[in-house]
Formats: sequence, structure tokens, C-alpha cells
Amino acid sequence: MQRPARMTTAPAVTLSDENLVLQAQHGDRAALGVLFDRYASLVLGIGLRTLRDRGEAEDLVQEVFLSLCEKVRGFDPSKGSGRTWIVQIAYRRGFDRRAYLFRRKFYDGTELGHIQNTLQAEARYEEQIADLLTGEQLHAAFEELSEKQRATLEMYFFEGLDLREISGRLAETLENTRHFFYRGLDRLRKSAAAVAHRNGKCV
Repeated sequence: MQRPARMTTAPAVTLSDENLVLQAQHGDRAALGVLFDRYASLVLGIGLRTLRDRGEAEDLVQEVFLSLCEKVRGFDPSKGSGRTWIVQIAYRRGFDRRAYLFRRKFYDGTELGHIQNTLQAEARYEEQIADLLTGEQLHAAFEELSEKQRATLEMYFFEGLDLREISGRLAETLENTRHFFYRGLDRLRKSAAAVAHRNGKCV
């Protein structure tokens, strides 16, 4: 993976994500470089989970950070954090790429191909959350979860950990962690549906 080129003096690593994005809005490519340093591994984890292919996941990292250059002027810190914004872009790009790869029969003959329907059902949950819950809405929805559900989903969505890694962090069995994940995901899905209903959308 190639890191975006830095064209100006690098901002201090202590700057917030939001300040870095605002600097990038004014053409500071070094700010994007710092964001890459912070979040390339997280985006790679999202790519590995959504695409199940290392090469495709690495390509996704490049695509996401290139797209940030184009989308950066659309970032509004009043609607959510810089981290959430990057994560949402990564998921959206990953979902779009996975749908394209399925159409092109990229996964045919693999284990992934045999469980396509299950994966697509899980992806719909994730897409609803990534699309509809932002900023204060996301924060409020997470506050409705139990402590273990919230910790599980935060590590899954925002740290890029898989369920086995999360079970180790929580010192819980994998079975319990799956329970926290799916119960929490269902509660977030219902929150997403409520948001969609208020906004006149269908979920």
C-alpha cells in the first residue's frame, strides 16, 4: 500500500481527526497523510472483513484514501467525527466492491460463494447502520446497548477486530461474544429503522 504523498510540512500528530480533515479541505495534503497513518490499518481490516481477500482489501485502502481527497469538502464536523466519517466511507466502498465481485463471480468455487446469502443478510444490517446512523444518532443508539454489546460493536466497527479477537479482549467465550454482537446489531438495526422512518426512508 502506498501512502499519500505529503506536499507540506506534516501537521502535529496530536491534532484531532476533525482538525486534520478541515486542514485537508484547504488543500493540506499532509493532513491526509496523517489520517492515512492513523486509519490505514483500520480500513484494511474493514476490507478484509467485507471482501475476504487480501489483495482486494489493500486496493480498498488506496481507493478509500483517494476518495477522501474528493469528498473532503463534504465533511461536516457537526454531523459526526472524522473517524466515523472515514469508517462509513470504507464500509460503503467495501460493500459496493463486494457486490461488484459477486456479480463478476469472483467468489465462485470458494467457501465465501457457498455462504453468499448469509453474508448478504449480515451486510444489509451493517449497511443500514453505516448509512443511517451518524453523529449524535450513532452515539444515542450505542447508548441504548448493554455495556458488552456496545463494547463488542465498537471494537467490530471502529477498531476492525473480528469476533474471536473481541472475545479475547472481553475475556468472554466466542459464543457469548457472538450473542453480544447479534443482539447489539439487531438493536442498532431497529434504531436505524426508526431513523429511516423519521426521514421518510424504507429499511
